[in-house]
Parts: sequence; structure tokens; C-alpha cells
Amino acid sequence: MRFLETVVSLIILRCDRYLSGIGVNDSLKGFSALEGFVARLDDEAVKDWAKVTSDADPEQAPSAAADIEARYLKLTDLMGHDDVLQSLLDLCLAVFTCPEFDAYLTKHFGYSVTLHLAYLLEGIPFPDETDILDRIRRAQFICDVDMTACPLQYVPLAIDERIYSYLSGDDSINPRLADFTELFEYSDAEDLNPPYVNTDAIQKGIAFFEGDGKVLHLSGSGGRRYIARQIASSINRDFLFLNIADLFTGTNKTALSELKGALIREAVLDDAGICMYGITKLFIGGSAQPDNGRTRRDLEMLERLLFSPVSQAGIPLILISDMPVVLMRSLPESGYRIIELPASLTYAERLGMWKGFIELHGLDISPEDMAVRYHMNASETAKVIKSYLERRDDDRAAGEELMSRISIEQLEDNEMRDVGRIIYPNVRLDNVKIKDDIRRILDDVVNSVKVSAQILDTWKLRENYPYGRCVSLLISGPPGTGKTMSANAIAGELGLPLFQVNIANIVDKYIGETEKNLEKAFSYAEKANMVLFFDEADSLFGTRSEVHDSKDRYANTEISYLLQRIESYDGIVIMATNIKGNIDSAFMRRIRYIVHFENPDEELRKQIWNDCLKDSIPHGDIDTDYLAAQFDKFTGSVIKTVFLNACAYAAGMGDQLEMKHLIHAVKQELEKMTSIGFASDTIGKYAYLV
Repeated sequence: MRFLETVVSLIILRCDRYLSGIGVNDSLKGFSALEGFVARLDDEAVKDWAKVTSDADPEQAPSAAADIEARYLKLTDLMGHDDVLQSLLDLCLAVFTCPEFDAYLTKHFGYSVTLHLAYLLEGIPFPDETDILDRIRRAQFICDVDMTACPLQYVPLAIDERIYSYLSGDDSINPRLADFTELFEYSDAEDLNPPYVNTDAIQKGIAFFEGDGKVLHLSGSGGRRYIARQIASSINRDFLFLNIADLFTGTNKTALSELKGALIREAVLDDAGICMYGITKLFIGGSAQPDNGRTRRDLEMLERLLFSPVSQAGIPLILISDMPVVLMRSLPESGYRIIELPASLTYAERLGMWKGFIELHGLDISPEDMAVRYHMNASETAKVIKSYLERRDDDRAAGEELMSRISIEQLEDNEMRDVGRIIYPNVRLDNVKIKDDIRRILDDVVNSVKVSAQILDTWKLRENYPYGRCVSLLISGPPGTGKTMSANAIAGELGLPLFQVNIANIVDKYIGETEKNLEKAFSYAEKANMVLFFDEADSLFGTRSEVHDSKDRYANTEISYLLQRIESYDGIVIMATNIKGNIDSAFMRRIRYIVHFENPDEELRKQIWNDCLKDSIPHGDIDTDYLAAQFDKFTGSVIKTVFLNACAYAAGMGDQLEMKHLIHAVKQELEKMTSIGFASDTIGKYAYLV
């Protein structure tokens, strides 16, 4: 007879004998399943049961193969080897194994499994309240208990499927937890990459738990769950990783209480710690301040309902959040510690990390170049490299181009599409018709980016410039003079994507939201190594005004934030404005390169007209000297628009491009540009073509 079957048979027999003692004879009559259990009970099974339970030591089961007995003893050990609670466990097992037992108890006792029934079987009909409270709390190791019910000794109790599956030798995670919980087994630590960064945080975490610490809080960003796994493997402890945001989705407090019990049981049964993440996403949302009233109350509720019960159960707990706000106020400093990870990695740390990953995976890329290009944390870098390894054999762009594309994909989320758009430029500076002195400045910008690693690290200037390393360019000038095209051309020369900020979506009427959106743009462009481009920049970088009301004060706060962010930015920023004088003077001092575009002179206009006339376009004799001289108000953008319209007009008529088509398009553009009626003499010698 199997051990659990013996346990069930004996508790059925004990109930029958108790009832006989109070005058209820043949209580099992009519309950055939229960009679079958008792009939199969033999002396050998009882002797084995007595030996197991009398040893009361999970490590001293009758044989090495008696894993079920050892698990049963572990449950009784967790409840303090208490006879009442052992009877409660046996009653619950009997109901779970044989549902007919539930009907039997209801018929003869008036209720199913309760703590009071276990007291009766142990000959304690009138326990005191303190004893009841103590035992009901310990009973939570095997049952979900509604601690708000009254009286507690009559609360219906039942083990869930996880307890029974555990006693049957199954170690699968409770199905109620499986959707938002995963088990990390420290024996699988060899699958972890070596820790190339944040080794100090890992060592502090290990020392904390080895010194009997209770709750470790990892704040900041970048590989926090990886650090938790490294700590778990070093202290030889499995850990359950729980996504709190997923746990709370559609969960009320009652359901949370039940899930909390299931989580604690899971950790206890697996002898595992617990790591909880998703806290910031759930309550703080990444934007609220730690002293926000509602956030503080929410966190206190979370501490009371979840964190504290886990800690009080003696389970090592790791909490993960973005901000170092105190999450456990009920613990002394010796029991609770915050380890704050750095907001970003230094160049030396990034270099060491890339060297480690490149050596580990045998990649043929330059660690120095990667460390300069990408400002991702360890977790983000690991994800990018994993994706790169999966795609490099099937992608012809394998190398730095593929690495760039993957980094952008990995870092992008839905919110970034509102902040701006990614452009992969196919233009170069040679495609932009600008004056030679302006071209030299733009070449300097490109060169400055290319040699930044050399001058900052090889020449050791980085320590002299903790701030202000940003390569920044301000382009001013009238509309259509090539500002946007020049920004794209610079990105094209560097072989980098361009992230064009959507100013309309960045600016928000709610306090603090503009800064949050700007931070997204800066952080995304910096990590993914993109050129950050602000078109019509004066709407963000405009001159600060005198403070007359709260609107002025918060507008000035946004400008101050931008000043600080550009100071600390370690990338490439290009700003374009129609009027340079609209830019705050404080920004001007921090911008490394400034150029001003004028409307093109006649020579430049002729070059632009000639560049439009590609060999692939069928055309007759086009007088570009006349076009450049006659229409001196046309900018490069206007010229391209006129030329495109002329080509469309010619192709629509089935003709090759002729002067008549260009004059037709010029006339349309002139009528669009002025509210004054069109005059033929504006066209000059080709007026007859109108």
C-alpha cells in the first residue's frame, strides 16, 4: 500500500473511531470508497507509516527511494511537527484524494475540513484563541486561509493541487503562478554569461544574504535580474522570479491573498528565494516621484500584503525597481538594503563588457568601436548580441550595420514612435549644394565624431571633459535652404540612422511630461547610437522669458532640463532653426558648431538646377543659366519642387522635358508664393511659353 494511501486510510479510520466514541456507530456505512480505503489498510502499511512519522526527519526516511515520505515529513516540519496540524494535513489530503470524504464529514460533523475538526481528533475540544491564531498561521504553509473570517477555527480549509503534486513527487510550478513566475535553478548557473560589469553589486548582494540579510533591493537599470541570478547561484539557492505587474493584472485583494499563499508555499517547497520585478511599471509608471502620495500608499499596501509576508516566512527576497525609493519600512537596516546601480556605464565599463562578449562568442568586430557607438547597459547589450548571433548567418548586412539595426529594434517600444521617427539616410554631403565654408564646418562635425574615441580615450581627454563631450551642431537659415538635408547627410556620412524628434508630441501641457518625453528621445538615441535631430528647434530651445505666471516658470524649467541633458549627453545632436536669434544664449555657449545657411546665390542655384537634370531624364535644351539668374528667390527646396512638377507635367503629356514644362511649373510656384496676381514679365524672355 502506498504511503499517501496509508495516510488517507488512517485519518478516515480515526474519524470513524472518534464518532464511535461519541455514539455514532458504523459511520462509514454507505460510503463505499471510504470503506475500500479502510479495508485495504494492513499491518505492514501501518508499521511503515509509524516508522516514518516517528523518525520525524525528512533526511531519515526508511530508504533512499522514499521521496514521498521525505516530502510528507518536510510539510510537517514546516508546521513545527505539530500533531494538530499534521491531522489537519491528513484531513485535507483525504478530501483531495477521495471527494466522498467531504460528504462524509459534512454529514457527521456538519462541516468539511476545519482546524476545529483537527483539534477534536487530537482530543482538544476547547483550544484558546492564542493557540488557534498560532496554528492557523502555520497552516498557511499548506492551505489558503481567509484570515479575516471569524471564527478562524471553523474556516473551511483545503490544500491546492500544488501540495498534492509535491507529495506525489512533481516539482512543476503551481499552475496559478505559472503565467507570471519562472524558476531559476542555481544548478543551471553555467548557462549564465560571466559578469563583465556590476561585479561590485553582485558581491555586495552575496555578502548581504550570507550575513543573514532578509530583503535586497536592486534599483536603477541594466541587468538587475541577471545580477539576481548571479547572487542566487553564488549562495546556492533557487529563486522564483515573479513579474508583479502581470500578477496584479485583474487581481483584487482577495485573489492576491490567495496567490500570495501559493507563492510562499511554492518558495518553501522548492527551498527557493523570490525575486519580484515590474514594481515600477505597476505603481510608479516610470514618471511619478517617490514622494507622490498615491504611489507611497500603493507601495505601503504592497509591502503589507506581499513583501512582509514573504520576508516573515523566512524566504530570501530580492526586489527590483527603477528608483531607490524604500520599499520595506518595517525592516531594520540590517535586514533591508538598497543597492543602486549606476544610471549608465562608463566607456571603460562598456569596453570591458564588449571585450567579454566578443571573446565569449568569437565575434569579428571591434570592441573599442562598439563601446564608443553604443551606450546600452549590460542587459540590453546581451539581448542585442543574442539577436545578432541568431541572424548573422542569414543576413547579408552582418557586421556593424546589422548590429546597429538590431540595437534599434531591441530598444524601440511603441512609445518611441510617438516621440520621433527613425530615418536611414541615403544622402551624403556631396549631394548637398552649400558654400565651401559651410561644407568645411560640416566636414569638421563628421570628423569630430569619427575621432572622438581617439581623443577622449587614447589621448586621455575623457577625464578632463566629464561634461560637454556632446558633438552638437546648430543649423540656422530660411526654410528650404538645406538644413534638414544637411542633417541627413551628416548621418549618412557617419553611417548612422537619424532620429528626428517629433516636437509636436514631445511638448506636453502636463508638468514634467515634456522632460520625460525628451529623456526618452535622448536615451534612445544615445543607447542605439543615432544622430538626434531637432527640426524647428527654437520651439524647444527658445529664449527663456521673465516669469509672470506658472506657465513661464515651467517653460523655463524645461529649458533648464535641456541644458543639463545636452551637457551630459554623449552623442550627436543636430538642431535646425529658421532664426538663430530665437535660440537661448545658454544653448549657444554649449553648442560646439554653428552654421548659418543663406538662400543660394546664382552659382549654387545653377548647380542645383544642373544636378536635377540626370542623364536618365529625357530632355531637350534646358537653359539652367536663365533659370538660376531669373528666379533669384528660389531656394534649393523650391527648385527641386519646381523640377519635380515639371517632370510630372511632361511625362503626363507624353513629352520629354522641355523649357515649356519648366516654365509652366515655375508659373505655378510663383502663383503659390505670392498673393499678388501673376505678371508675365516675371518670366522674362520665356514668357511666350506661358
